[in-house]
Amino acid sequence: MKMHLETSDQNLISNYGKGVLSVNGQDYRRNILITQTRVVEDWFSGELSELTLEHFNPLFDGVEKEQPEIVVLGSGHLHQFPDFSLIAELKQRGVALEVMNTRAACRTYSVLVNEYRPVAAALIQIAE
Repeated sequence: MKMHLETSDQNLISNYGKGVLSVNGQDYRRNILITQTRVVEDWFSGELSELTLEHFNPLFDGVEKEQPEIVVLGSGHLHQFPDFSLIAELKQRGVALEVMNTRAACRTYSVLVNEYRPVAAALIQIAE
């Protein structure tokens, strides 16, 4: 049987584990922000309560057609919410913030990006 490697013009999460996230086969060991075409490395460090709208500026600095309608926030090992004012501020910018643990966020992002939905993922690593 002949098999073909599927290629994509989008960023796809190819692996997820403690201390590492892989996008299109490239490993990242810090928190990252992913859009369909960009990976923002070292996106955020600190406590989830310190996350602000400014941390999401890379989403609004890019090409308008790439601005997501949904940002999937992976909050680490546990499902924890950031300050609710952040959710309201993103909503005012036309972006829905969906919060879940990072493992679920990786799965959700993968489904939505494969449907060519305007989505981004903000992923907080789980410590090794």
